[in-house]
Parts: sequence; structure tokens; C-alpha cells
Amino acid sequence: MNDLLNDAVEVASELLESNGEFDPFALAMLGDGKIIHLEAENGEEEPLDAEQLVASLRNTLRERLPELRATAVVADVTVEDEDEEAMTAAISIQMEHVNGDPVTCFLPYELGGDNIELADLVGEPGERHVFPEQVVN
Repeated sequence: MNDLLNDAVEVASELLESNGEFDPFALAMLGDGKIIHLEAENGEEEPLDAEQLVASLRNTLRERLPELRATAVVADVTVEDEDEEAMTAAISIQMEHVNGDPVTCFLPYELGGDNIELADLVGEPGERHVFPEQVVN
């Protein structure tokens, strides 16, 4: 999971430094440990919004479930305070493992010219969207 998290942060940071923003994307760890990069496919004429892209990525990941060990869906988000006021931009990384609890990480950032300054990573319990719930017998 650490390899997946590190790759997600690296790719998102590079995209932010070069473009100032990025569309949601996904990384997946295959059974052999190889990490692959997936982008949402949009067969529509109208561009999809970020939520639709995330849903499309999750569907793509679910279609490949038998070969996946872990997933990360990465998005450029705005973190809000308790009054729902925009506080800061952040990289959101929703991670799932076939045998573990899901976690969502937020990595606040600031762009300064061509450089990105990353703050401290914050993690919290996540939700399962890709892997089915584990059945306990």
C-alpha cells in the first residue's frame, strides 16, 4: 500500500507542477506487485465532471477485480472546514486493499510558480467502492 500511495503522490504532484491541476486518475496494484495507471474513459461528447470521472474509474477497476490486489483513486479536491467553507487544495487518495480496511488520505498543497509545496498527509477511514465487503464466517 505504501508503494501505491507513494506513486499516487508522485504522479499527482508532477501533474500539478506541469498543469496546475489534474483530472482524477487511478492506480492499481496487480497480484504480482506491478502498479498500473488508469485514466477514466469518456465515450461521451460532453466532458465528465470530477465525480463522474471517479465513478468511471471505479467501474473500470471493478471490471478488472480478479487481477487486482489494491487500488487508489486520486483526485484534486478542495478541503472544507466544519462550516463547509473552502480551506485548501489537496490531493485526495482513496485506497482499498483486497484484504484490508479502506483509507482515504488527503495531502494539502500550495502551488508557487512551477513548484508545489506539500503539507502533512492526513489519513482517515475510507469506504469500499471497488472491492466487495469481506465476508466473515
